[in-house]
Amino acid sequence: RPSHRDKIIQSGLAVFHEFGYHASGVQTVVDHAGVPKGSFYNHFKGKDELGLEVLNAYWAQYEEARTALRNSEQSPLDRIDAHLAGFRTSKCGCLVGNFTGEMANSTVFRETLQELYAGWIADVASCIEEGQKDGTIRNDEKAKTLAEFVVTALEGSILKRKIEYNEDTLIKFR
Repeated sequence: RPSHRDKIIQSGLAVFHEFGYHASGVQTVVDHAGVPKGSFYNHFKGKDELGLEVLNAYWAQYEEARTALRNSEQSPLDRIDAHLAGFRTSKCGCLVGNFTGEMANSTVFRETLQELYAGWIADVASCIEEGQKDGTIRNDEKAKTLAEFVVTALEGSILKRKIEYNEDTLIKFR
């Protein structure tokens, strides 16, 4: 049985993802969680602390997708395509991208977001490096540069998909 803290984090994930960070209050989150508002303050100092926990919980859900980037049984291009396809299921976009749009000016969130992007780019770059070594991916650019492009293009296409309501808007690596 999930604790009140876990319920609040999962509710924060759902509420922030659907409505955005700024449009969601603590009361909305605890109502969604079905816990008293006092429980929130037993576990979190404020909404920002919950927001950081929610970001980390969201990113932990993608651990399997990031691990798939290192699956040497598939070609690097197949791994990257599979990774990108993993972002097709959310109608609310990528929470990391959503928080970036809303919270980039917040020093509290900026550092965490930078860390998430750096780890994500490193995972994609590692896969690209393998493809560069086996000749399946161009090598006239650094792997990190290409990885930054892939992640940035993915986030941009996710945002574009949100206004077009079209899954085909999402980028494909090949």
